[in-house]
Parts: sequence; C-alpha cells; structure tokens
Amino acid sequence: MKKLTTLLCTSTVLPAMAIAGGMERTALPTAFMFETGGYADFTFSNRNYDVTDNMFAPTSSMYGDVSGAALSVKFDVNDTIAVGFAQYNQAGINLNYQGAGSQIPGFDAAGPMVDLEIGALAVMGKYTVNDNFSVLGGLKRTSVADAIADIFKLSGATTAATVTGGSETGYIAGVAYERQDIALRIEYIMEQDVTFELATTGGLLGTATSDTTGSIPDYQTINFQSGVAEDTLVFGSIRRADWSNHQIAVAPQTQAAPTSSFSDATTYSIGVGRRISDELSLSASYSFEADSEATGTSLLSTTDGYDTIGFGARYTLSSGTEISGGVALTNVGDKTVTTSGIPGAFTDNSVTSYGIKLAYRF
Repeated sequence: MKKLTTLLCTSTVLPAMAIAGGMERTALPTAFMFETGGYADFTFSNRNYDVTDNMFAPTSSMYGDVSGAALSVKFDVNDTIAVGFAQYNQAGINLNYQGAGSQIPGFDAAGPMVDLEIGALAVMGKYTVNDNFSVLGGLKRTSVADAIADIFKLSGATTAATVTGGSETGYIAGVAYERQDIALRIEYIMEQDVTFELATTGGLLGTATSDTTGSIPDYQTINFQSGVAEDTLVFGSIRRADWSNHQIAVAPQTQAAPTSSFSDATTYSIGVGRRISDELSLSASYSFEADSEATGTSLLSTTDGYDTIGFGARYTLSSGTEISGGVALTNVGDKTVTTSGIPGAFTDNSVTSYGIKLAYRF
C-alpha cells in the first residue's frame, strides 16, 4: 500500500483553482513533504480563459490566459526531520476590458485593465513524532510584483495607477495523521494572513503618492487520501479562506470603499487514482466552490463559484524520473455586475487548464 501512495498521490497536477472566490491561483503544496527520501519536482501549468458578458466584454475574454511554473524540493535531515521549500504563483489578477468589444460609449477604450502577480516562497519543516503522527511548520514569504491598475480612466484619470511591489511573511503550521498499511494520510494546515501597503502614483493621484492596500487571507486546509481497494486510492481536500475581509483598494480608494468585492470561499475536491502498472497510474477528480454572491459592483470580481472536472496521468521512466500531466475543464458560475447603473451578465463562461510535472527522487 505504501507503493500505491507513491504512485498515485503526486499523479494529479491539475491547476484546479482557475478562478477562486478571491484571486488565488495555486494552493500551498504540502504533499511533497511526505515523499520518501530526497525529492524535487518542477511543474508548468497554463489556464485559458473564456469569460465574457453581454455589455462590458462581449467579443473576447477580459481575463488573459495565465501560465506559471512551480518548484518544490525536499530533503531528509534524519529519520525524523525533513525540510523543504516550494515556490509558486499564489495569486493574481490579469484582466483587460480595453478592446473587448463593449458598445458602451468610451468603455472599449477606457475600461479597467489590471496586471497583478503575487508569488510565494514557502520554507517548511516536518517532524515525525511516531509512525502515525507528524507536525509541520514554517514560513511563507508572499511577494507582490510591481503592478499596473488602469481602472480610473472612466473617472477622469489620464494615466494608469503604478503600484510598487512588496513582500510580507506569515507562518505555516499543521499536523498529519498517517496509516501506512492503508495509505491513509490526513493533514490539517493553517496559513497566516498577510497585509500589504504598496506605494502608488498615477491614476486619480496624478503625481502624488499614496498607498494601495490589500491582503492575502488566512487559509485552513484539510488534505486527505486513503487506499480503498487494491491499486486504488481516494484523495481530496477542503480549503477555506475569508476573502470578504481581504479586499484590494487601489489608491486613492480605501478599505472603506475597496476596488474589489471578493467573497468568502470554501473549495472542495475529491478524486480517485488507479495504478495500471508499476510505471503508469491514472486519476480523475472533481472540485467545486459553491455560489456565494450572484450580483456585485466590481468588474474585478465577475464570477460566482465554479466546478471543475480533471484527469491526470503519471509515468515513471526507467531512470526513475517521473512525468505527470493533467487537463481540466472549469465551468464558471454566472454573475451580474452592475457598474454606473449598467448591468453586465457574465454567463456560460469556462476555463481550460493543463499542467505538466517532472519529478526526480535522489
């Protein structure tokens, strides 16, 4: 059963969070910390968005396609202590209504455009208490890159707001229970929230300087897996974030009247993996985020929940190098966004995602 865990627990590399309740793109990876011996993997993922409405972006998707890479490495210090790090694209907003075909006078040339990227570097340690229990802890450095927010032209701004990036650090803590005989593992992970104050010029500020404010919420995550039959593993997760208390306010907006209107999000996923041979395993998964807010006023928040179906495969080469791949289709929940008294119906939208991972044991 331990071999089954090794074959299947890393076989799914699907970028399931194509659109989340806030702006999260990738959840904190922790499964690599439970790999046996030295382990490293590199993942490349791509998300192709098809998100339009009938008023603000009727002819092309206002969300731009997103590609990203992630790296995870883990070392065993001794029989009880392991250390590792993971670097990944944690969150972001990449949208542009300009040129998306709006027939509202002036909007097609002056609609909102945002390019915001947030990366994370997590450094973690795992201490094995006994055959069943282990504890995890570490730090996560969240970094906002320099960003552009061209969102005030309709209010009279002649330039885009330029936001200077910054970094903040929060803690990671967790506990895990395992039973090797049935490939069972249950993890509970907490991630501390972090707050940013980023110097901003342009937009409605002109040459003056003020601070754009925002934050990444605290997360609570349960990851689980268990063998249910010979060569078959069930896996899944529950992830909770209070995005409603973590809005973006591009200066001169403040948290009293933020730019975004994010809502709380709980993401659920469930999947099954099947070992076909010693080299090949396959998996299928389903994940969803329930509807929470069918209407809103921010063109930065145009979706309401989602559901995703994904398929993954993993093959081990004779050299020991492992190649995994996955593809996923996300149906995005409908939402009506009303700005300046004009309602836009974002309906029947979707995201197609794929991921490729190379892993090596040493």
